Amino acid sequence: MGMDPFESDVVIGTFKRWSASAVECYVREANCDGCYYSGFFRDKPYGCKMYLAVEQLLDTLGEPSKSLMSKYG
Repeated sequence: MGMDPFESDVVIGTFKRWSASAVECYVREANCDGCYYSGFFRDKPYGCKMYLAVEQLLDTLGEPSKSLMSKYG
């Protein structure tokens, strides 16, 4: 039986930089209430997995820089 990509707690891919969306998710502590993308996922059978990308970025790159956090946070 194959893995359901919408139910997985695994992020497939390697993230090489902090994106604006990832920084926002990090600053919001993955609180989706009020997030720009929360409306996008409202009608989907799956939810946002940005928090998993943030975990991977923290493990590989560490925290985003203060300049990124002030710009996107």
